[in-house]
Amino acid sequence: MRFLKGARLLVVAASVALSIPAVQAAEGDSFPNASMGVIDVQQILSEATSAQGARAARDKYLESYSEQARKEEQALHDAQAKLAREADQGSDAFKKKRQDFEKKVNAFQTKFSALRQNLDRAMAQALGQVQDAIINKSNEVAGERGINLVLYRNQVLLFDPRMSMTDEVLKRVNAELPSVTFPDPESLAKKQPAKASK
Repeated sequence: MRFLKGARLLVVAASVALSIPAVQAAEGDSFPNASMGVIDVQQILSEATSAQGARAARDKYLESYSEQARKEEQALHDAQAKLAREADQGSDAFKKKRQDFEKKVNAFQTKFSALRQNLDRAMAQALGQVQDAIINKSNEVAGERGINLVLYRNQVLLFDPRMSMTDEVLKRVNAELPSVTFPDPESLAKKQPAKASK
């Protein structure tokens, strides 16, 4: 029996039951009492070795992109300064140079905006693997403890520490998924479907 449903459904409001009895209850039987567990997903995403590895991979890409951007931005700055020193700024030749420069600026902005978007997609895919593991291990722990309702830690003001599932789920996630594959952001860009022409 699974206590959490859906690829990303980890927690529901306290009024919603997460499990259905395997055997149909006889007519007149009382509704089962809620047996609640509490999980701090943010803590797990912060402390899981796989999530930490994903963030480290993302930061390496960010560092590389920042260095590329710095060099290209400096080249654009130099080109702009050279244009400003042109003597005949009203000539057609100058206007052409100015247009070419503006195209380079637009290309620079488009390029690095796309790089950041694809990096965000790569990070989301990597963390998606961790989230799937959290769901699976939460199901295991809930089943073993007879829990039929799981709440986010930030939904609960006070609770008995014995209701916490966080440490056990974190331990199992680390054991099953010590690391994740971080997708190459550039390969994600190549896989994007082409927009249909109108």
